[in-house]
Amino acid sequence: MKTKGFTLIELIVVIAIIGALAAIIVPSLLGYVRNSRASQANANARSIYSAAQLALTDLNAAGGSALPNCVYTGSADGIGHPSQTGADCRLTDYLGEEFGGYFLFETNGEGSGALYALWSEQPLSVSQSGQLTMTQVKASMSSGQPIGCHPQAPETGT
Repeated sequence: MKTKGFTLIELIVVIAIIGALAAIIVPSLLGYVRNSRASQANANARSIYSAAQLALTDLNAAGGSALPNCVYTGSADGIGHPSQTGADCRLTDYLGEEFGGYFLFETNGEGSGALYALWSEQPLSVSQSGQLTMTQVKASMSSGQPIGCHPQAPETGT
């Protein structure tokens, strides 16, 4: 009488095949996760950029003026605090109630608009100001502080 079932060799071969597939698939999935996180951070930075543009336009239309070439930092409360002495820039009317995280944006030479915006899950300091490339954004996803940027700086050497 012959018993039915799998032999030890067959089980080992199946486990080896599953291990080889996992070794191929897992790094790809990690890359997809990193790219997804970078896209989400960039989308949040785009929201900050748009809100900053609107807030600066409204501020200038109301007779106020934003500081030229000034870096504003803020958090989920939506208030951008300037790096120089000057008035805060309120983004609260332009960001949804669900907005979270921290932001940074820099005004242009006239103070009439934003040059770029950064977004992170952790506080950003003025020393971190600067427009990032997509390569830098993706590299930040592996660091302790992922940062999104909009618009992104062009890649050099391409």
